[in-house]
Amino acid sequence: MLKQKLIAEAENTGAECAFVIRNLKTGDSWNYQESRKIKSASLIKVFVMSEAVRRVRNGTLALDSEINVDDDDIVPFSVLEFMKPRAYQLEELLRLMIVYSDNTATNVLIDELGMDRINDCIRDMGFENSVLQRKMMDFEAASAGRENYTSPAEMAAFMQRLYDGELIDRKSDAFMLDVMKGQADETMMRDYLPDEITIARKSGELDCLDHDIAIVYGTHTDYIYCFFVWNAESNNEARAALARTSKIVFDFFEDI
Repeated sequence: MLKQKLIAEAENTGAECAFVIRNLKTGDSWNYQESRKIKSASLIKVFVMSEAVRRVRNGTLALDSEINVDDDDIVPFSVLEFMKPRAYQLEELLRLMIVYSDNTATNVLIDELGMDRINDCIRDMGFENSVLQRKMMDFEAASAGRENYTSPAEMAAFMQRLYDGELIDRKSDAFMLDVMKGQADETMMRDYLPDEITIARKSGELDCLDHDIAIVYGTHTDYIYCFFVWNAESNNEARAALARTSKIVFDFFEDI
């Protein structure tokens, strides 16, 4: 019943959808088109973070390692547009990338870590449908067909392993969850949920496409909400679908 309600809610807007909803206490899961390879938008940033944190674990980087951000690095709609170019600590850039989805911070980290090395990290973690092929705001690359992709199944697996402390190691995974709990975006799946509920999440948006991946620390159980909406009439419609389906899922688990 939950699966059918979610499909109907999303597709009533004329959009396509795919999702994984998982009870982290029982392992019960409700899936739809979960293996579809879909443009990732900003969800790909969790893999950039993973490679950075993996290097911190290995000792080749530190959270206080300094990385220069120059004028030439700044892309439009970036928090860093309003800050002076300077050296930023790795942790600052990671939080800017995830908490504010800052594209300048992301691109600087991609340059620092290397696109190939980030993709090696993705493969090492066992993900086959996720790939980083362009930097943020690189519309020329996107027009040439170099897009970033992932799937609901792989994003849900990523979140599950992060929750279990089995993605990198418990300390590294706890740090990444802490970063994701600071998410500044209060829209999409967060819209209709109580303010006091703790959520670790990342959202992503392209034209007529919105995704949200989250671990919700609920009253009765923790659960994964991983929902992709694309080919919507507008981003407003896609965001509204995420908000409504998230409330349906939250109410479902609250009634257990």
